[in-house]
Amino acid sequence: MGNRAFAISVAAVFAVTAAVIICAAASRGTALAFARDYYFVCYSIRDNAISADAISDTVTSYGGAGYVLEYGGNYYVTVACYYTENEAKTVKNSLLRRGLNCSVLTVTAGNYFVKSSVSKQRRELYEGNLNTLNSLSELCYRCANSLDTGEIDQASAAGVLKDVQSGLDGLKRANRSNCFTGGIDRLIAECNAAGAEYIFSKSMRKLQIAIADFIINVNIY
Repeated sequence: MGNRAFAISVAAVFAVTAAVIICAAASRGTALAFARDYYFVCYSIRDNAISADAISDTVTSYGGAGYVLEYGGNYYVTVACYYTENEAKTVKNSLLRRGLNCSVLTVTAGNYFVKSSVSKQRRELYEGNLNTLNSLSELCYRCANSLDTGEIDQASAAGVLKDVQSGLDGLKRANRSNCFTGGIDRLIAECNAAGAEYIFSKSMRKLQIAIADFIINVNIY
């Protein structure tokens, strides 16, 4: 992917982020208009965080994200995240042939409901948050793929990471004290960690999955 394609993607993210900042008006209904499927390729499934953390470094050593995703009471050590089932299964099968015991975890993010009067007033803001976060996760995904193929260099990757940081900063300004605030702060910290030194594709995948994790598990109130 060339720099021009990234520029278009970044511009789209900033357009959505700008809409998030100005859209906080009241809206009818209780369900948020957001739904997205995520397909996580997972190295292993464990029933507690300690055992999952123990093999996270192993996954990272193979170039995987190594991010520990909590979902449905279980902990999953993720290798990568995709947005189509076919792509996830293709990668899973490739890893199986290499002797890595992987499976695909499909998660549908949706069914978010606003119940309190405050959250109903923030419905459009919350919908914008989710859509912006999803766009940022996809931007990280494309960056990781382009690093793997050599289509972009470190300077270009740093530029993408800076744009992701700017998007998160925009969300931070728009969500100073609500159910998104703490999660956005954690994502900003993850973003800083990804760009601390050399930017690896696995670092971008880890950031991508961290964003998807927050989307899936955010508690709307």
